[in-house]
Amino acid sequence: MAQVDENSVPQRGTLLRRAHELLEQVRQPVAEEQLIECLFGVTGGGNSNGFWTILLRQTLRGSPLFEALSVGDEDEMGSQERLWGLTAWKRTQLALEEVEFVVVDTETTGLRPGPDRVIEVAGVRMRNGEILDTFQSLVHPERRIPPFIVRFTGISPEMLADAPKARDIMPDFLRFIEGATLVGHNLSFDVNFLTHEAQLLGLPFPVEGLDTILLSRRLLPGLKRFKLDMVAQYLQIRTHDRHRALGDAQVTADVFARLIERAKVQGIHTLGQLRLRQQLPVSWSGDITQVDAKMAARGRADEKLSGVATRPNGSLLLNPAWRRNFPEKPGIYLMRDEHGQVIYVGKAKCLKDRLGSYYSQPLGYTRKMDGLLQNVREIETRVLGSELEALLVESRLIKELQPMYNVQLRNYELYPFIKIDVQHAFPRVYATREIAADGARYFGPFRSRRVVDATIELMQKIFPVRTCTRGLPPAAKASDPCLRHHLGRCPAPCRGGVDEDEYRKIIEQVCAFLGGEREDLFDRLRRQMFEAAQQLNFERAAWLRDALRSADEVLIGQQLITGAVEANNLFIVYPSSELDHNELFLVRHGRLIAQQRVAHNEPETKLALRTLLVQARDLGRPPDIVGQAEVDQINIISRWIHHHSEDRAFFPFSSALASEEEQEALFAQIWQHIGAEPLLPLEE
Repeated sequence: MAQVDENSVPQRGTLLRRAHELLEQVRQPVAEEQLIECLFGVTGGGNSNGFWTILLRQTLRGSPLFEALSVGDEDEMGSQERLWGLTAWKRTQLALEEVEFVVVDTETTGLRPGPDRVIEVAGVRMRNGEILDTFQSLVHPERRIPPFIVRFTGISPEMLADAPKARDIMPDFLRFIEGATLVGHNLSFDVNFLTHEAQLLGLPFPVEGLDTILLSRRLLPGLKRFKLDMVAQYLQIRTHDRHRALGDAQVTADVFARLIERAKVQGIHTLGQLRLRQQLPVSWSGDITQVDAKMAARGRADEKLSGVATRPNGSLLLNPAWRRNFPEKPGIYLMRDEHGQVIYVGKAKCLKDRLGSYYSQPLGYTRKMDGLLQNVREIETRVLGSELEALLVESRLIKELQPMYNVQLRNYELYPFIKIDVQHAFPRVYATREIAADGARYFGPFRSRRVVDATIELMQKIFPVRTCTRGLPPAAKASDPCLRHHLGRCPAPCRGGVDEDEYRKIIEQVCAFLGGEREDLFDRLRRQMFEAAQQLNFERAAWLRDALRSADEVLIGQQLITGAVEANNLFIVYPSSELDHNELFLVRHGRLIAQQRVAHNEPETKLALRTLLVQARDLGRPPDIVGQAEVDQINIISRWIHHHSEDRAFFPFSSALASEEEQEALFAQIWQHIGAEPLLPLEE
């Protein structure tokens, strides 16, 4: 028996990947002796080397992707030979009449998942040619829809104004497709977009399926072009509601049913055989049951164009035993490498669901995700009282630990701000990354320098403000004004004689706009635009129209610190992860000052609220300067409050700081909302 060097045994994830690749390649059960040679590089396995057999079985048994296909009992020494295969093969053996398919289709704002988003999704669930159910929903893309997409699909911004967002409909759509095989016309396009939307929510999305373009190329030899209209016309299928998700999905479902009929004529009767035909070359003909693995592999280049080849997932790399201990509560999780170093910190409203999604995460999409899963050796979970607390703890730990796979929340000190030196007689509006106690006003943080530059450019378009850095009279000699003055965009304090009070009013309007009080300005710009159009001054009307559009695009979704600091003074009361308890959050000047868990009864709740209110009163007025270390916390709280703005769990308290009567009224209001029964957990 060969000597075993434990250090030479590859990591479990590497072994599983090797086994998966071998079985995918040969597409038939493999004997343990062959697997041992492939995985460990050892010849003469099986009965002659019980150690490697036991190690092989322990490795493969721990993954749901593999199963032993031979029959009979097994002794401790592994003396009985077995065959191993993939659990997915069971499904491939189903007759086509028994398989449920879901034909999917999406409409999007463009061609690139990420920069572009889904605006409509639909599915048709079918079995044996009969439609079992349908799914259709418009989806708010949370961004502008290009005009050509409106013309192409007929889906206008007005139609999407009240549509649910992807985070609201994706869980329902995933339930709709559960247990079915996906089908689509150019399936990779739809799968790539839906996978992106699902990953934004931490949810897995299936990446394999059947593409009617690939099947049409193989089963419709008389057809030269394979657009959906042309395939449907060739099969004498009537099209309707083209370029709308449900209409296209229904047409594709009819096409797929006709393709299955033609496949059966060619002797294709199981799901596995249909998938195999999709992989084989277009020109292939013969008995599908006699196809060997090498021939199928040669035909996969066409399948790769579709992007629907079967991919291994995170279950190849993560210990399946960990899943049994993940709690079904909100909290944070820390992923550690083999040296115990924290390499990733994440949060979840349900740790079990979030961490479980990593096991279904397809490999091969991003180096970052593959690298993370390959390096995880331990996952620590910490249960917290609510998702808001998890968000804040996640942010703090990322700052402290600087994990290598966390990027977005690490570099808060690099966030850009807009600075207005209001102590200057004629202030400028400019960008900075430094916040100082110098009496200036700071607005931000913004997500990128590009957004800051666009915002400053917008301010300089709308407001006549100074942009130059030259000296001003009387401290410096008067100078000739620049082109901005002649265009009416600057009063030219560089030449002297400009009214400081009038300029100060303009700066106050700029500050109000950047602070979120922009509705009056928008109304004024719209009024000026209509007046210019009525006066036939179309050039100015067009300029004002573009300025309004730029303002919307620049400021939409941008959470400004100033508004949060001045407005967010409130209690947040949410049900705790601990039964019959609530979490009380004290938010003052946009910052989380205190959090307390309290039993769900009136005396304890009012006592805790009174204590927190005294603490809030002692804090005094909002600080003039927002420290860089506070940027992320204020941003997190602001976004969370905005997302839950319709919830009943927010209770402003500014007026209650002054009098006992106001305090008692606030306590009564809070208990009236939460006292009858514990607050139900709200959808995050």
